[in-house]
Amino acid sequence: MTWTSFECHKVRKVKYNERDRTLEILYADGGSAHASGITKSRYAQLMSTRPEDRDIFFQNIIEPYVVTRRKPPPSPVTILKFIAAALLLGVFLWFLF
Repeated sequence: MTWTSFECHKVRKVKYNERDRTLEILYADGGSAHASGITKSRYAQLMSTRPEDRDIFFQNIIEPYVVTRRKPPPSPVTILKFIAAALLLGVFLWFLF
């Protein structure tokens, strides 16, 4: 059970556990998910799909089995925007009072 690189726009890596029939997914945007109930034949079918068709196959066949999902961590740009907005609000309130 090792991580397998996955050539597709949405997914970066997958790890299949045959004993539990689970699939761990690392998305290209940094998020992750855990799918349950994935059979060995479905996993083999996913791996044998052409790279250009994997996004569609993944969305239609694997996504319904996803039981948990984690969003990607916020990007540094988002954090900087929040800090800048807080500073602007502080300066505005300083001048107001």
